[in-house]
Amino acid sequence: MRRLGKTTLFLQVINTLLDRNVEPQRIWYFSFDENKYDLDELFTAFRTQTRKDFNSDKIFIFFDEIQKLEGFQSQLKVYYDLYPNLKFFISGSTSLYIKKKTQESLAGRVFSFELNPLDFEEYLHFRNRNNYFENPEMYHSELKIEFENYLSRQFIETVNMTDDSLVQEYLLGIIKKIVFEDIPIIFTVDNPEILYAIVKIVAENPGIYLHYENLANDLKITSKTVSKYISILEQAFVVKILYNYSANQLTSEKKLKRIYLSSSSFCPAVSGSIYDFQKTGLLVENALLSLKSWQFFWRDAYNHEVDFVEIKNKQILPVEVKYKTKIRNSDFNNLFLFCRKFHLPKAVILLNTIENQTIEFKGLTIEMKPVFSAMTD
Repeated sequence: MRRLGKTTLFLQVINTLLDRNVEPQRIWYFSFDENKYDLDELFTAFRTQTRKDFNSDKIFIFFDEIQKLEGFQSQLKVYYDLYPNLKFFISGSTSLYIKKKTQESLAGRVFSFELNPLDFEEYLHFRNRNNYFENPEMYHSELKIEFENYLSRQFIETVNMTDDSLVQEYLLGIIKKIVFEDIPIIFTVDNPEILYAIVKIVAENPGIYLHYENLANDLKITSKTVSKYISILEQAFVVKILYNYSANQLTSEKKLKRIYLSSSSFCPAVSGSIYDFQKTGLLVENALLSLKSWQFFWRDAYNHEVDFVEIKNKQILPVEVKYKTKIRNSDFNNLFLFCRKFHLPKAVILLNTIENQTIEFKGLTIEMKPVFSAMTD
């Protein structure tokens, strides 16, 4: 996704190399964002200007927005195989697409990671309010205000913007550039307006269930096209898909799905509306998901549902978001049903509070935690 700091991270790595006395002529940065060249042209120009020998000199190469170079994976493979001294750092705004393409030609030779939007602790750091996070009891009221502000400002450029209309303009610019400029360069899209319409539907209903036929009827296109466009939006890291958890992964992939935007901040920006308190809970879910690698929720045939299912080191943990200060026994019921079905001893509820508490409910251990404390990457 755009504007998450990929280029800044590259520049930090470059500065580290310079601090380690790597000569500047052995460091090469190039962005394909606004430039159309093939690698042969670029490598010829680099060698001409620096007079470096790829066979003997170790060169650090940083290619930004690599997805805009057609067939980049096969071109990179040629140079990677020919010149072991070349060390490539590549970035792009379509993470799944890049991962897929590098696996096709560079399997086993690539280390990859994704940059997420700011987490809440990072947001407070850029607001110069670290003490709120460190001492929530003292700054309870201030923390609540900052947290709800954070939900619409997960990008560093927006952190200290006081004008909501400027925040919306900035975030809309990101989404529209991805949908109307970036995606059509890489994918076959007949109508980018339909892509944007899907984004708008999700922005207005974070976590909406994916019913392809209903969407197709609303958008007056085929279900196949809806499925294709949602897949493209996922590859472009505009949306995130959750699958209905099952012990059988193949079953999960065939069951009901939910869809969120990749940042909660896009929801009010694209929908153009100020969320009421009830919908704030959906924004909290979306913000939490934007920081996590979670892939599952759970819903049974009787509409009992758990917001998220975390799988870490083969351990399963159901997580429910209840953006309120008071909780009733009925709020524990779905967690209990899930844990009983899958024979689990523990669950988590995230609340709009500052206290940690653990209770026992029908033999199930439930940890109740402040939701802001879970908003760390």
